[in-house]
Amino acid sequence: MKYQDKYLTINSEAIPIFDTERPTQALIDLFNPPKNVLIAQSTGIVCRVNGILHEISESFSFGINDTRLHCLLPIIIYGRKAGFSDEFFSVSNNLVIKEGELARDLLVSVSPKFFEDSLALLDAIFKSDKFVYLIFGIEDEHSIATAIEKISQTRGAITIHNPFYKNTTNLMKFCLERNLHLIENIDGSADIFRF
Repeated sequence: MKYQDKYLTINSEAIPIFDTERPTQALIDLFNPPKNVLIAQSTGIVCRVNGILHEISESFSFGINDTRLHCLLPIIIYGRKAGFSDEFFSVSNNLVIKEGELARDLLVSVSPKFFEDSLALLDAIFKSDKFVYLIFGIEDEHSIATAIEKISQTRGAITIHNPFYKNTTNLMKFCLERNLHLIENIDGSADIFRF
């Protein structure tokens, strides 16, 4: 198999992130609209975040600040066991998901909270005492810095979507100054985990 975008080329016997016979990839196909084309990094983030949150055995607060990855909302809701009081936050109520009854029912079942900007979302989500998981686009620098400051004092995770492979050196330095380890992934994305 071969995959290529402007920043990444993969030649491999199989490329699992695009195999729709795998659970998360099938859900991406179900909930992500065709006009919102996800590159390998974006698909990898959806798979990674869904896998991590599926295994968290406590309630969490999930905030998505990158509309390109809105399909994560119904995917995560779909995969969660009943009985958790998870909270969902989104930077926009104009969701970039494939319209359908299942997606609508999943979203209505959790009553997500919508915000006009990512700083307002951060103010709300960090009022929760639950494990916080945040998704950002790399261009949202001020909000990423604010989230890093806040997460350095609690448990949680941040995933940074960087589809254009922007330099993350300053972000790494910012994290190191707060004794946090920024995981810079080979696909250009980055993660911070505090357990």
